[in-house]
Amino acid sequence: MHNCYDDILSRIPEEPIWFDEHAVPRYCEFHPSKVASGYADEVALVEVTCQSCARLFRVAFAASAPATHAQEEWPAGPIGRAIREKTLHYGDPPNVWCCQAGPTENSEPRKVIQYWRMGDPKYVRDGEFGRQIADPNSYFTWTRYSAFEIDICPDWVRG
Repeated sequence: MHNCYDDILSRIPEEPIWFDEHAVPRYCEFHPSKVASGYADEVALVEVTCQSCARLFRVAFAASAPATHAQEEWPAGPIGRAIREKTLHYGDPPNVWCCQAGPTENSEPRKVIQYWRMGDPKYVRDGEFGRQIADPNSYFTWTRYSAFEIDICPDWVRG
């Protein structure tokens, strides 16, 4: 069960736009640089629903992976693979007391709204001191990949 942030929710009259990977309510436009993890190099914004009442939430997933990705797997990291395999799972929905059981229910993945990646290995070269980032500006730039923005409702989720 996620923490209930009613100290935040009670002071802001609007509904959160999205929730970060720790289910903290966010009121800004989504961008991968706004997730909680400062080390993330792979981020997705995903629609999930409460398993009990079907309330829709937009939630973030964030991961960091070593810069040793095989070029043929790029841009898929662990989040991208889970999207393709329809195994991406947030766990409990954000704790906003959407229904009596909501905070302890499971969430059901529905759709990837945005998928972002940075750290493309094409900007890494073998150098005098091993692998080196050849173009830091490009390597550390977030790039959106719409091929991962798909419906991901697995078979176990009801209609």
